[in-house]
Amino acid sequence: MISKTQLQSMLKVYGKEKAMNKVDSPQAGKAAGKLDQLAISNESKTKQKAMQAIRQAPEIRTELVSQLQERISAGTYTVTDDEVAEKMIDRAIVDRLV
Repeated sequence: MISKTQLQSMLKVYGKEKAMNKVDSPQAGKAAGKLDQLAISNESKTKQKAMQAIRQAPEIRTELVSQLQERISAGTYTVTDDEVAEKMIDRAIVDRLV
């Protein structure tokens, strides 16, 4: 829990830092000859494209759902333990990358 006194102390320190730096406006940075730059790696660009493709994909693939429902109803849908484990590991890897 932060007390009112602690908060006021932090604000004072922040005010002093802000006054000392005085680089809050874009003009101040230009005057000092410093400009911000942004560089995005190729890996990040690839991840962005992949995420965009995922967002644009339909949420539910109705054809696949229909096929699976038919196979389950008919009793012909089977999944091995290895397939389940493989999908779980794949999902964990994808979650870490994204």
